[in-house]
Amino acid sequence: MARITVNTTGKQPHIYLSTDTANAYTGSVATVSGFDFLDVECLQDITITNSTGVFSWTDFCSTDMNKITTPADNSIETNMVIEDTEFFGTLTSGQSTAPEWGVNGLSANKVEVQFVVVMDGEIDVTGKYYYQGLGYITSIAPTVSPEAPIWVSPMTIAVDGILSQGTTVA
Repeated sequence: MARITVNTTGKQPHIYLSTDTANAYTGSVATVSGFDFLDVECLQDITITNSTGVFSWTDFCSTDMNKITTPADNSIETNMVIEDTEFFGTLTSGQSTAPEWGVNGLSANKVEVQFVVVMDGEIDVTGKYYYQGLGYITSIAPTVSPEAPIWVSPMTIAVDGILSQGTTVA
């Protein structure tokens, strides 16, 4: 059985963010250069929630519960170590790309993003598993303390629509 490991060099998970929401990422490593992705790395943890709802009911025609699925409420949750340009962007005037906005700017300005979460390495390598979709960055809350002297922040991507999955290809 093959395992998806993340604790060796080059195998860490990455979250890529782009303001290009019109052109969906297809898993092709050849098309990566066409996107202005912000690579969010140095993550402490990631939770990918694919949560399809279920509505249950009973009636007098059956002695068992009846169930039907409802729309899913999906999200990506992580804790990130704050790196200055990744978090605050390039701080140029007239931001339009995710690297210019930074994570904080995307959240504060409610910019819809395309995200790609690569589970085990970088996006430009074939054979990597990923989740992809559109969403909004929420739950930014930088924190630091004398016992933990590195700024960290939670980050949630509230998925808008479908949470797709795939494997990167040449």
